Amino acid sequence: MVKALSLKQNMLLNTCGSMTRLVCNWLLAVVAVRFSHGFDAAGVLSLSMSVCNMVQPFAEYRLRTIHVTDVHHERTTSEYLGLRLITTAISFVLGIVYSLLTCALDAVPVIVVYTVSQLVATYLEGFHAVDQRNMRMDYIGVSYALQGVCGLASFTLALALANSLLLAVGCLAFFNILIGLAWDVPKARQFGSITPRVNLRAAAGTLVRLLPIVVATVCASAVVTVPRQYLAVSAGAAALGIYSSVASPTTVVQVGAQYVYTPLLGTFAERLDRDKRSAMALFRKVVLGILAVGLVCVLLFAFLGRLALQIVFGAETAAYSYLLIPAVVCTLVTGFSLFMNDLLISLRDYRASLLGNAVATVVSLVSAVPMVNLLGMNGVSVCGILGYGAGTVVMTVLLMRDYVRLG
Repeated sequence: MVKALSLKQNMLLNTCGSMTRLVCNWLLAVVAVRFSHGFDAAGVLSLSMSVCNMVQPFAEYRLRTIHVTDVHHERTTSEYLGLRLITTAISFVLGIVYSLLTCALDAVPVIVVYTVSQLVATYLEGFHAVDQRNMRMDYIGVSYALQGVCGLASFTLALALANSLLLAVGCLAFFNILIGLAWDVPKARQFGSITPRVNLRAAAGTLVRLLPIVVATVCASAVVTVPRQYLAVSAGAAALGIYSSVASPTTVVQVGAQYVYTPLLGTFAERLDRDKRSAMALFRKVVLGILAVGLVCVLLFAFLGRLALQIVFGAETAAYSYLLIPAVVCTLVTGFSLFMNDLLISLRDYRASLLGNAVATVVSLVSAVPMVNLLGMNGVSVCGILGYGAGTVVMTVLLMRDYVRLG
């Protein structure tokens, strides 16, 4: 038997690994700017990330959240991993088709290879769900740290020595596969069988039943992806590269919010099932925690943001520091939206999740063109604030309705 860690240990070790990967992933954009001429490489990398964000939800299918909050043992680990094989294949095909239809052909190879690297990382979340259910999130933290450090080092070397963005993203894919085989698989196997089991008929029924939350996740991704793509079309890849480079550090707010609540999802599910008042007390603590993270980040970026951009990217990028605060607010609102969405999934209210995120997407689509035309690069952040803000309000109302209905 593998000894379980305490909740505090799990949160600390998972956060350390997650922060390491977050910083390394952010530095990918820095490397793309520093080791290439102009912002075109950073723009293509950002475009790859945006396209991947559109199709990756079909691979994840929110299966980690569902697996971790599966207090009634609806499916086995093997069934969850089998489902992931199907969803990963679907996502890969969608990524190729979407990039061919919407992106410049010379960018497609980079987009496809980058998508492969992220789909591998997404499949590893199936093993991470096993680790989390068994209270060994230190394994997850190590996996994240390895992905971040190995990916950044190989990406930098490939870009510096070969000046090839395609080779650089290929290195990301290679090391994600290697880390999965050498670390994640052996660790997850300690807790039981992890052999994927695919029953096409049962899988089809499950995927149809879970489709609303996948569409909801796609909608959530589209809230900022569509304005970013419109910025690239209207102002060029360089403008998107500038915005992405400046805004990339602000994702620490969104990810920090997720670090606050993600290790608690299983606890939320159990409390909502057995003692909803204690779940509400925990809910209030998490909301205050997310607000605290957001406030600290706003202050740090307000006072040190320009200096940090100048040190990391250079004076040319630091001139765009006015993009920072709107981007910080956008990521904070995004963090709240994700939190409400995951709580609705814990309650298995998939329709409410879909409705809230659909509202967010509609608001973003309606505001994208006028906001980007009026505010330029800041228009992307404003679209995110408006869209995610509207979606969060809708999901909060629906969550409170579900809470009242609980016995």
